[in-house]
Amino acid sequence: MADDAVPISTTVPETVTIQTGADKETLGDLNKQFADFWGEEDSKAGTPPNEAPAAPALDGAGAAQETKPEKKPEPPAKPSTKEASTPPPVQQTQVPPTATPDKRFSDEEVEKLALPSRAGQPPEMQADFKQLKALWQADRTRLKAAEQAQAQLQAELAQAKQNAFTPEQKADYEHAATVRRRFDFISDPEFQQRYHGPVLNQFQAVLQEAVNVLPDKGAAQQWAQHILTNYTPDQLNKGWWLNSVIAKVPNELERQALMGSVTELLKLQRERDTEITRRTSDKSAFENWMTEKTNAASERVKAEIMSEIGEQEKQIQEVLPRDPEAAKTAEERSAIEEHNARFQRLNGQFVERMQDISKNGPRAWVRAAVAATRASLLEEQYNQVAEELRTTKAERDQLRTELDKIAGARRKMAASTGTPPASAPAKNAPLNGSLSIKDLDVRKSFQSFWGEVDRTQQ
Repeated sequence: MADDAVPISTTVPETVTIQTGADKETLGDLNKQFADFWGEEDSKAGTPPNEAPAAPALDGAGAAQETKPEKKPEPPAKPSTKEASTPPPVQQTQVPPTATPDKRFSDEEVEKLALPSRAGQPPEMQADFKQLKALWQADRTRLKAAEQAQAQLQAELAQAKQNAFTPEQKADYEHAATVRRRFDFISDPEFQQRYHGPVLNQFQAVLQEAVNVLPDKGAAQQWAQHILTNYTPDQLNKGWWLNSVIAKVPNELERQALMGSVTELLKLQRERDTEITRRTSDKSAFENWMTEKTNAASERVKAEIMSEIGEQEKQIQEVLPRDPEAAKTAEERSAIEEHNARFQRLNGQFVERMQDISKNGPRAWVRAAVAATRASLLEEQYNQVAEELRTTKAERDQLRTELDKIAGARRKMAASTGTPPASAPAKNAPLNGSLSIKDLDVRKSFQSFWGEVDRTQQ
């Protein structure tokens, strides 16, 4: 019997197909969609997806290249027929038995149960029976509630199992999340400027250098333009540069210089790919990069705000705070303290407006724009009133000059005659509905009036 036992096969098939039940159109081919992300897999494999054309060269020009025969992979071993036809054993899951209420009696039947009366029966037996029936009914109620809760939990568990990812779906999700992290990181403008930009610049410089050292300049120009249009640096590996470009250069010194430029290009590509792997290898690394980026952006915004505040302070020197210790008198110190209190009030309004713009977004932008427009309108009105005030003061000064002339003429006339003018009463005459010489001194009256106006406007 031992000799008839079938030996266990140790051959493992290379591919295993698992039916996940997922819709192919929904999942999509993620590897195909992101195959153009700089041909990373092609670069690792050592062969570009589409072989780029070699650089043009004259017959016999360039260094000789050694060609090695390509090895063909051996076909995979086929699994045994008996092993493939034997289905795997199906594991049966045992459901734990659930407690069920007593099916022999319904609630109405339990309610109708009663203890028959017999001769010589103790009176407390009926009370004990009623208490026992009440306890039974309470237990039946608790059991029904527990069964309902269990049924709800089982339904939620079944729903959770339906919504849970299978291992294949989880793997696809992780791959999609990794691709999304790579896409977000690669699309960042700072990364483009710091890492990918130098790669593209070096790639163009290498092609231009190859055009300058290749024998046929016209064909080399067309070839370089074709490479720039149809290929990226990641689609051209080291072997292609050596065999298809550097080997076509006839001059040894120019060939070594071109090799140095290609080496620099490959170095920049490695640095870029290393940064991508470091920042997107897992979720925590990507979140750390997002935090660093947010903090850097915040610091940059803060620095720009402080710089612009310094520029704008040059235009509002008259409202900036002053040092009270520099006051020489008590009145000057009081004026400086009042000026500083006004500045603190205005600065508080400025800080509130800046915080509103920073926190509330577009709505705050509209409010700030409206406030700036109203301030511009008020400034125009203020300038208009100030111009009217200057005109009024000029007219006042002109009237004051004319009044000075009139008062001077009256004084000369009074001094030469020794008597007041005929139109005026005698000096110190009682005011019987008439005016004295003092009252006719219009200059003093106007000086007093305009002095009061000046003090009010100050």
